Amino acid sequence: MTRSWPTRVGRVAVLALMLLLPAGMSVAQQRVALVIGNGSYRAVPRLENPAADAVAIAGSLRAAGFATDLVRDAGKAEMEAALRRFGAAAEGAELAVFYFAGHGIQIGGENHLLPVDARLAHARDVDYELVDVPLVLRAMQGARARVIILDACRDNPLAAQARGFSGTRSVGRGLARVDTVDLGTLIAFSTSPGAVALDGSGRNSPFTAALVQHMATPGLEVRQLMTRVRRSVVEATGGQQVPWDNSSLITEVVLRPGRGPAGPAVAAAPPQPQAEPSAPRRPQAASLPQPPAVAQQPGAEPRFAAVRQVAASQGIPLPPDLQAAGAGRAAHPMIGAWGGSPRWNRTSRNYLLLVLGVDAAGGTADVILAGGWGAPRSFSDGLAPGWSRHRAVVSGNRLAWTDAAGDHFEARRNDFFGEVVEIVHTRSRTVGGVSNPRSQIGLPRIE
Repeated sequence: MTRSWPTRVGRVAVLALMLLLPAGMSVAQQRVALVIGNGSYRAVPRLENPAADAVAIAGSLRAAGFATDLVRDAGKAEMEAALRRFGAAAEGAELAVFYFAGHGIQIGGENHLLPVDARLAHARDVDYELVDVPLVLRAMQGARARVIILDACRDNPLAAQARGFSGTRSVGRGLARVDTVDLGTLIAFSTSPGAVALDGSGRNSPFTAALVQHMATPGLEVRQLMTRVRRSVVEATGGQQVPWDNSSLITEVVLRPGRGPAGPAVAAAPPQPQAEPSAPRRPQAASLPQPPAVAQQPGAEPRFAAVRQVAASQGIPLPPDLQAAGAGRAAHPMIGAWGGSPRWNRTSRNYLLLVLGVDAAGGTADVILAGGWGAPRSFSDGLAPGWSRHRAVVSGNRLAWTDAAGDHFEARRNDFFGEVVEIVHTRSRTVGGVSNPRSQIGLPRIE
């Protein structure tokens, strides 16, 4: 029988794709992700962070080589359509990742995700208006390994208005515990079962901010990644929120391939897919002149690989040569690098702070501060991307310096371990018509 034209074309297309792939890599070895952020709810309280959370996670996954579908403020039909696409993409994939930020509830011990058009006036509406987590798991079944991340444990927004819930369909607090998952699956929650997660006061929720921060470290196995995320969230929330996960993985899963701090090299990821079209980027401004730096100590090794990855993802320029002058944080608690997704941000600008060395005897430190674009009509409006190097004055665990424009900066530890540093920026002039004199940003430690 003569094959039809579409069949021949399809076979030719598949053959061409296989020829384009690197040696040893098959079509089935792809890494795919679906990221959903729902915040603009119509019948329940809106959430400020999920859209920004989804954008941040999608950017991290794309940087790690995932073909990523980003969906924001999706109704029921849109979520189901996205899951259909995801299921097709996950078929035969090496790894599939699903991330959801928004409202989630448990009803009768089953977890459900809320589309933005959910109203749920009666118990019978559950099956028609919500998306249950088992449906997500079924969509991912075709992948060899699966990771589900739910930043969806906000307090139940429908409990007061829903009718007809009782007995086996009672409404619970937070999300329900998942004791068993299909082999090859990890499911992570932003807080422990039955507890409520914080939406956060910054651009991202505490859970997502920690996730983005630690995903920038290459080579971390996903369970080690979640351990680091858990610690960061506990510290950021004063113990109010404790992320939780359950795993039936039988192989090591690394979200961001590379050479990790405590493990062998991991195979390189497939080529990064093209991102969606975005607005043209504004040109970078030249960096400010460097003052004399504290002399570097002999034997210093190159560092700050994770810092460069964060800087690249946020469009923050850095100097080409970054050498650690000290012996690490043991030499002084302020030696290191902070940045990424801020814990809180009253500047509307992302910063990176690098303390390359501290001369305790002289009371000075070698500091680099780099920043991206500020949001229009914000404290940082009119400040172009760039970096500047300073000799800061050291006073205990505080660093202070003044830049070439006369603006004053002070960096200080915000917690006992130095995992968060707060930068207070006091401006000496009006910039871009915005005259706020002072603002603050809290940055998590990167290295």
